[in-house]
Amino acid sequence: MVKLTNTLYAKLALCLTVIFLIVGSLSANMLFNASTAHQRLVTQHLHCDLAKLVNKEYKLFNDAGLDLDAAKMIFMKLMVLGPNFEFYVLNPEGQVLAYSADPSVVKRKQVDLAPLKYFMDSKKIDSPILGDNPRSLEQKKIFSAAPIVKDDQVIGYLYVILGSDIFDAFYESLSESKMLRSGFWLVISSLCFGLLASLVVISLITRPLRKLSKSIQQARDEGFTKEGGRNASLTLQGWDQNSRNEIHVLGSSFKALLERLEEQYQQVITIDDLRKELLTHISHDLRTPLASLLGYLETWTLNHKTIPIEKSEQYIDIATRNAQKIANLIEQLFELAHLDSGNVQVNRETFSVAELAQDVLQKFTIEAQQKHIVLSVEPKDTSILVKGDIEKLERVFTNLIENALRHTPVDGSVTVRLSKNGHFVAIDVEDTGIGIPQEDIPHIFNAHFKAGNSVRGNSAHGGIGLAITKKIIDLHQSEISVTSHVDRGTTFSFMLPFGN
Repeated sequence: MVKLTNTLYAKLALCLTVIFLIVGSLSANMLFNASTAHQRLVTQHLHCDLAKLVNKEYKLFNDAGLDLDAAKMIFMKLMVLGPNFEFYVLNPEGQVLAYSADPSVVKRKQVDLAPLKYFMDSKKIDSPILGDNPRSLEQKKIFSAAPIVKDDQVIGYLYVILGSDIFDAFYESLSESKMLRSGFWLVISSLCFGLLASLVVISLITRPLRKLSKSIQQARDEGFTKEGGRNASLTLQGWDQNSRNEIHVLGSSFKALLERLEEQYQQVITIDDLRKELLTHISHDLRTPLASLLGYLETWTLNHKTIPIEKSEQYIDIATRNAQKIANLIEQLFELAHLDSGNVQVNRETFSVAELAQDVLQKFTIEAQQKHIVLSVEPKDTSILVKGDIEKLERVFTNLIENALRHTPVDGSVTVRLSKNGHFVAIDVEDTGIGIPQEDIPHIFNAHFKAGNSVRGNSAHGGIGLAITKKIIDLHQSEISVTSHVDRGTTFSFMLPFGN
């Protein structure tokens, strides 16, 4: 029951019911008061000259002054003809001297003359004028009044109450009649019908909100699925984001929010799966040089006193190279983790891309000479300027050239080719190596992927170099693409904004 009254519909229905009751009570009271006031005004208008007429037709005074006995006789005759009226004779101070009622029921001996004078001075009556009712100490009633004048002097007042106690009793009996009761119940029925109609309208208006609330609760209960299904957002189908209905806009906004959260959730799941897979592959890549390092160190430890110096130095040299491979691999892992963190700053500056490419090529001169591979930059135009992070782009050239050298056989070539393309500079790193199978090209930028014809062997690269390269290019708002033909060579291409 508590939960039911906490719903928006229940609160609106309760408030509306209370409002209807208050408005209905106030309306009935105002209607009754207005009807009573109107009835009084009409009655007073119709009989406003009654006191003047009685005063004119009947003589209420004699030579001695007010003739109270004659007044009482006249009042009794008039009461028979019109029981709706009560007649009183007042002296100039408002004291009741004679009346048509039973003396036992007259409780007020003095009448306030201010309403009488206001009535007699009024040319037009816009609202009922009430005077003291001698039969009650508190009640006031509509009246008619006229001065009793003798020799141009006011010797008293004729005060006529319009609506005697007999009339009031008769009016109250009529108010309990079947017609009035029918009218009362008609009003009550109308209010109830209006209330029910309003509750139905509120129900129709709040139905979309209840539907939205139910859908959101269902989405909360179902949550996101690791398989990638959009269970949560599917519960919020059917909301029109272009509608002027605020609830539809709210529903479509929730749907868009859930879709975005599902996408981010799937990205987190994907990244987590990739990292687990990457750790599996990296642990395998680390295991091989580490085992070799430990093997040569143990062999040297056991035999260094008996083997020749040249053999001992060979063991130490191989162990050192394996240790360096492990160090390089760990360094690349840290670099990849840093790029994945999303907190990498790109410090853009203008520089000559040809000079940077040439500087990187010089680092591999000895290795290239050993394999008779030609390294070159075309054209060697230092005026070709680009804008980017020179330190990170140096890493890109290093990774691409190192990868090209590793997969290019003897007497091959590695060329960094530069060309202007509108507001950009196109950069191609070409080699005449073994190429990449077409089915492997979509996966080569995955850190854990190893192409079917890869020759990295026990090297420390582990496929991380190309993954780092792609992330750096992404940070420069560019894309890197690959074209390759098996046994003919591979080209990595990307563009940077023109420097000037």
